[in-house]
Amino acid sequence: MQVRVLTQFETTPAQSVSTDQYFLYTVVETQLPVLRVYTYPEDVLLLGRYHAADALIHNSGLTITRRLTGGRAFPSGNGFVQFSLIVPHRSFFFSADPHHIAPFQILNRYVRGVLHGLKTGGVEVFYPGQDFLTVQRLPVGWHSFVTADSGAVLYEGGVFVQRDMSLLPHFLDRADPQGTLPCQLFMPDQAHKLDKVLGRSLAPDQVVHLLRNGFTQQFGLECLDRDLDKNERASILGKQAQSDLVPNSRPLRSDLPYAATRQTPLGELRVRFALTPERTIETVRFSGDFIANPAGMQTLERNLKGCPLEKSALWQVIDQTFLEPEHYLIGAGKLADLPGVMISASLVLPTK
Repeated sequence: MQVRVLTQFETTPAQSVSTDQYFLYTVVETQLPVLRVYTYPEDVLLLGRYHAADALIHNSGLTITRRLTGGRAFPSGNGFVQFSLIVPHRSFFFSADPHHIAPFQILNRYVRGVLHGLKTGGVEVFYPGQDFLTVQRLPVGWHSFVTADSGAVLYEGGVFVQRDMSLLPHFLDRADPQGTLPCQLFMPDQAHKLDKVLGRSLAPDQVVHLLRNGFTQQFGLECLDRDLDKNERASILGKQAQSDLVPNSRPLRSDLPYAATRQTPLGELRVRFALTPERTIETVRFSGDFIANPAGMQTLERNLKGCPLEKSALWQVIDQTFLEPEHYLIGAGKLADLPGVMISASLVLPTK
């Protein structure tokens, strides 16, 4: 099996997101997986797909970009190396049956390429679960994923090379002084970077080499080095020109008066909603650090409209939504707890 490999040094976040969008759209037809390893030249604050971040300051001296994948916010730019692996369906390297592995198994399966690559470079890295890669139980990288309606999967992440997770609070101080985004605080001694782990400096191209070899060796792939052609560049530029690079992103929706927040394994889950006079859901929006497929979240929010604000009724909608094999909500805690979170919001005086 072949994998197309693209190496892009000092690309821009907008170009990167548009490139992933393009290959998510085309990979089902080509049946050729794409591995892209890349860097950004300047400071970048990477938001998850489902962060409500309308109030961020975009002239703070760093680039703010929203990923196609969900999960928590991460620092990126100079001192970080990122990767994207795009496959036609979630089980592509393991079975012809797209449903051979479940959504909650995707991270566990595809992270093996990253782990293998870094370990061949002398980094004793582990995946303890959720969204961090760790060395000595300290984060040294991250990963996440999203599935398109076609079934294609983007598995992406980043490795901390010269800088690390402790940079995130400083980025948020600049871009989010009001504290609208959730953030777990990491001090410099609570995060790792490859230079520190190895005791020597690694150039970005060395990290690219490790990741490239890790994916190809772990999954038995033949590398096909092919840069973007003229038509691909034109299509990607067209996507980049769109005003909303990540459709179905989360607005703050301060017009929804009832709000609740719950701490989750990845950070926070937030819900805002409005009620009709009959105390049924009029409109609802979930936001935060969770990983979910866009169609699943759209379906959940649509199906909750008109639902009575009662535990059994709410749970029936939530349960039926995520019984669909293509839908998933990861890192948000137990699904069965969501009705209680929503009901707790209704017990507090609504915001104005």
